[in-house]
Amino acid sequence: MKTRLFYAILVAVGICLQGCTTSYAKDREDAKETPAGERLEISFRFQRGGIASSQYAIWIEDETGKLVRTLYVTSFTAKGGYEYRKDAVPVWTSKAKPQTLSSAQVDAITGATPRNGVLTYQWDGTDNNGNRVPAGKYTFFVEGTLYWKSRVIYSGELDWGGKGQDSIPVEARCFNLSKTNENMIAGLKARHLKK
Repeated sequence: MKTRLFYAILVAVGICLQGCTTSYAKDREDAKETPAGERLEISFRFQRGGIASSQYAIWIEDETGKLVRTLYVTSFTAKGGYEYRKDAVPVWTSKAKPQTLSSAQVDAITGATPRNGVLTYQWDGTDNNGNRVPAGKYTFFVEGTLYWKSRVIYSGELDWGGKGQDSIPVEARCFNLSKTNENMIAGLKARHLKK
């Protein structure tokens, strides 16, 4: 009887662990507040599509247009999908140059395509090397490949080190828009929070 109970508990724990994806764990890690209490928070509703869809990337650029931090990119794209699916988040691919990144660098920014629901990503003011960025103007980008060449890029600006904003104005640019999977990323909101 004790042996059966032990195995039942092991199976239950295994099922729970399988449900915890890499992206979920990364979200929780990124959600830790910075010592200064300043952070950028980006959230949106995500709805997975079918074939040739559901790829997205989130990154931060400085005022010169240099990519300073990739917060997240779907594993398929960063781990080689960009080579044979040229329409998979092409702006991020051209900026981040994933072909030049080591496996460890790619693993640090990727995760499995998440499940449907509201997703939240946070930036703590550090670059891809973990160094604090200087105060100044930064732009965040969320690029999504909705269906084949149909994609959207959301962006917004913030003054890091300056006054926080409870709601950052977000611009959306659409390319080759198709009705298929057009709501993959919806209701995107961004906040620049300070203690």
